[in-house]
Amino acid sequence: MRPVILAAFLFASAPVAAESVTVVVFDASGSMWNRIEGDLSRIEVARDVVGNYFIDRDPEAPYAVVAYGHQRKGDCGDIEVVTPMGLHDGAGQANRIVELIPQGMTPLTDALQVARDQIPPTAEAADIVLITDGLENCGGDPCALAARFAAEGIDMRAHVVGFGMAEGEIGALSCLPDQTGGLLLEASTGAELAAALTQITPDNPVSDTVLMSLYAISERTTAPLGVADWRITDLEGTLVAEAEGRNSFDIALPTGEYNVAATAPGHAGEMLLTVRPDIVQRVAVPLTEDRPEASLDAPDTAPAGGALDVSWTGPDAEGDRIALATPDAGAGEILAVTLTRNGTPATLRLPDETGRFELRYEQSEPQRILATRPITLTATEAGITPPATVPPGERFEIDWTGPAGPKDEIVLAEPGSPDDARITATQTRWGSPAKLKAPDVVGAYELRYRVGASGRIIARAQVTIGGTE
Repeated sequence: MRPVILAAFLFASAPVAAESVTVVVFDASGSMWNRIEGDLSRIEVARDVVGNYFIDRDPEAPYAVVAYGHQRKGDCGDIEVVTPMGLHDGAGQANRIVELIPQGMTPLTDALQVARDQIPPTAEAADIVLITDGLENCGGDPCALAARFAAEGIDMRAHVVGFGMAEGEIGALSCLPDQTGGLLLEASTGAELAAALTQITPDNPVSDTVLMSLYAISERTTAPLGVADWRITDLEGTLVAEAEGRNSFDIALPTGEYNVAATAPGHAGEMLLTVRPDIVQRVAVPLTEDRPEASLDAPDTAPAGGALDVSWTGPDAEGDRIALATPDAGAGEILAVTLTRNGTPATLRLPDETGRFELRYEQSEPQRILATRPITLTATEAGITPPATVPPGERFEIDWTGPAGPKDEIVLAEPGSPDDARITATQTRWGSPAKLKAPDVVGAYELRYRVGASGRIIARAQVTIGGTE
């Protein structure tokens, strides 16, 4: 996956010579995937809120960002200084937060120590802001660390924001703010998390940059399309940002108008995006399906259990197929199928079922239905006309009518025997009249028309071998 490329809004961190600094410790452990607001996970909400927090900060106020649990599973050393101490562009830091993928442990104590190490000796005051959804699970002792912080002799406050923590859990972390003069805050929604950060840093100016979350949908069905490639330009065509393989493209943009273009498998589209502070931050981008032309030609009705020739046109790509399905079935949920590589017309072996069905041209990649045609499968009719008598052991002919479906048979059997019983048989594909050899034993027998698709007997007739007494 290629990282987001921002063609504007970013500038490098600057040396710190400020009286007060801030270090944000961001929880990106695996539990951050838990849901907190409807269909949104904790990490999705936290990315949005903390991204806006960075955007809204005073650009002259230095800060650093430390994250944990986002690189490796089961590793208590998974701690990273995502942003070293310095002056930073808020939009750029919001985009860096978006790239954190929760998967690991919660080494709170060690992460707080890494945060402490980001505070320069020149700072006269510092705030460490811990945003976490759980407690230490790597054996550290945050309370012992808080005591060391308090003994250092500088104005260093450790704040704890418990985000979606279980009831009563946050009390185990109260030692951090109690010993350092910080705040202990709880948040169970994005709005409460934003309010908590505002309470810790109340003097942030309001930025004209907005954190947007773009996702692709089908213009035809409005269904989400999943992973897409993205390209954002200004109205003059200058590249602003691009990314590949993003299910949701989260990016901070200054207010204004942009062209957003996206592509997903079998889909492409673009739209004008207006960014302003009061706009809905999660925006659906409709993409038009790139649908090749396809058509089907077949009768309106066909006998159940028979064979049907379907003429078709279409891309004829590898794996494409002509299929029969129920009208409400999804792509791939089929009753009969043949590949287009077998040519046109395609022959389908129909199920021995009656009712309304649907013929389809189904594309293999991406899997979707390009063309449909309704068809009704009707009750199968058949008839057998045997000779009056047949000499024992000799071949004889039987006239028949019926669907002549794949593996349909004319069967000679004992009267009253099960439907799958047979003395001898021949397939209907050899035409009418069918030819069978009579048994050597004289007596009354039964001729049957057996449907190959289901084994159902749809016609019976008596035949006598060896004459009558």
